[in-house]
Amino acid sequence: MKTKRIQNIFIILIIIFSVNKTSYAIGKIVNYFLDDPNAWNDTKRITRSEPTKVVAKDGLEGLVMKLTDITPGDEVALVFLETKKVEKFTSEGLCDVDDKLLRGKNRIVSVITRNHGNRKYFHYKFILQKTKNRMPIDIYNNGDAVLESRYDGTEPVENMSDLSGIKLLEIEIR
Repeated sequence: MKTKRIQNIFIILIIIFSVNKTSYAIGKIVNYFLDDPNAWNDTKRITRSEPTKVVAKDGLEGLVMKLTDITPGDEVALVFLETKKVEKFTSEGLCDVDDKLLRGKNRIVSVITRNHGNRKYFHYKFILQKTKNRMPIDIYNNGDAVLESRYDGTEPVENMSDLSGIKLLEIEIR
């Protein structure tokens, strides 16, 4: 009963965020992950999802998150919990993570912070890779996306993370 109530509250918050001004929603959802030490575990429990886990050897040098797909008009934020940094994307591009990650385990949350007015359709996809002179030399997770959220409104929502656009990633830097 308590889990169902928390899920309902979470759904209501998402609806409120999508209806209110974009800047209000962006600040609230990103700040939630930055300010609340329980946000990671609560999100795992509420969405019933486990983070993608990746090990990156050879340190941080040249490590980038590459956004390869985003629904036009949307905005996606990467929230780096250990360093308390945020990177926002409105189009495809690269994010150098050497100043946003630490050696050891790092937790990253990706979330849709602005939807182009259609909560029934969004998609984004991040690939983790190591680059040298902006050319990929290593691609992690067998080339699959480390963070990807897709919702097209045609299927029933089985997992809260499908509707919210929230995905979790753990990167261990060695």
